[in-house]
Amino acid sequence: MTDKTYRKLAIVGEVGAGKTQIIHTISEISPFATEERSSVDIGKEFTTVGIDYGRLSLDEDTALGLYGLPGQKRFKMLWEMVKGGLWGLLVLVKYGDGLNLDDLEEILDFFDPAAHELPLIIGITHCENAEDEDLEVLLEYVEFVLAKHALVAPIVPVDARQLDSSLMLLELFLSLNMETEELSQEAC
Repeated sequence: MTDKTYRKLAIVGEVGAGKTQIIHTISEISPFATEERSSVDIGKEFTTVGIDYGRLSLDEDTALGLYGLPGQKRFKMLWEMVKGGLWGLLVLVKYGDGLNLDDLEEILDFFDPAAHELPLIIGITHCENAEDEDLEVLLEYVEFVLAKHALVAPIVPVDARQLDSSLMLLELFLSLNMETEELSQEAC
């Protein structure tokens, strides 16, 4: 019997973007969740105060750890705990009350996917009823921030409650990681 290869996926984004939900949707184990009643007004009753964790087998030899990180800046020390050795970075952006460009900038500055050749996907959540024009404006803002960081990344709508939608993100990561591995081999 061989040991599985272990990969880490960080899932980060603003408060209420769906980080805990996506882990509950795709984890094959009972997820470890760290939600507590919020002590400040963040627009929802409960918030993640630690690292939510789930796991999914990518194939019979590879397990993927799903690390949901709190969106509030005061928990940034938890980002540091997960940062090393990432297989991918999923940033969830919540459609609705307006995009907080500062939060997105801070996440990209901290994880620095370009410098670490870290596959990055931006998932737009809560956009099921969005008007096309409004969603297009949000996409333009996200693309602007990505360009400032010299990044090109898929930006896709995702419903964190739906298994097929959530797994589609993992399929994108598998594709991006294969491309990264092929480019690394060509450079040698």
